[in-house]
Amino acid sequence: MNNQFSRRSLIQYTSYTFFIFWILLGITGVLIYLKVPVIIQDIMKNVCAWSPTFAILILFRKIYPGLTLKEHLKTNFQGKIKASSFISGFILQFAVLFLAIALYLLFKHQNIASLHFITISAIIPVLLMDIISGATGEELGWRVFMLREFQKKYSLLISSLLTGFIWGIWHFPLWLLSGYSGMNLVIYIFAFMTSILSFSIIISYFYVNGNNILIAMWLHLLFNFSLKIIQVDLLQLLGWISVSLSLTAIVLIVLKRKIFFQNV
Repeated sequence: MNNQFSRRSLIQYTSYTFFIFWILLGITGVLIYLKVPVIIQDIMKNVCAWSPTFAILILFRKIYPGLTLKEHLKTNFQGKIKASSFISGFILQFAVLFLAIALYLLFKHQNIASLHFITISAIIPVLLMDIISGATGEELGWRVFMLREFQKKYSLLISSLLTGFIWGIWHFPLWLLSGYSGMNLVIYIFAFMTSILSFSIIISYFYVNGNNILIAMWLHLLFNFSLKIIQVDLLQLLGWISVSLSLTAIVLIVLKRKIFFQNV
């Protein structure tokens, strides 16, 4: 495999990913306008999340010359799966959520009884939809290709931030569709980008440490699912999650600074 950093490949891949996403999002919008069954709308929304992987498949021979797709997948799923990594990732993600909730309640002067959670019957459908969307549809692009490509030139910390920035900007159309406007939209974008950059640092560390894309998919799934467990004002919750994730990322960088600051 070519270990030479390729700015051209990164630009081409990013362009394809954004273009495919916008096209699929446009098709989804048409289906919503035509009022097709909700299940079809939901499936199409999940298909949109696969644009990073679709771009990989289209550009595969250019960015991975001399490698077959089967060999590529085998390489990225062959790392020994450590139960400790999955358990610690689970604990970490929900510790982030609990801290965010605690801060939310503290500054709202409310107690936990004021919170509303999704129903038990809704957990499985929501979880299944999250599994087949961003968790599995994005990581072959963001972590397997983009992060690893940046690591050919930069440290893990810089690579994580660059990947996180592009990953965050990729969501630009969704910001416009968020329903927020004015200062609320500015706050939403700031909290969103802060969360993504911080989470990119966390997820990249676990992925590189475990050398198996399943751990990245697992953490991505937990992150998406955790935002849907509690039914409160998303803007306020996301704000506190961004604070919680930032603190977690900073602590992780300090504890694992040798890993984050060394070049691969």
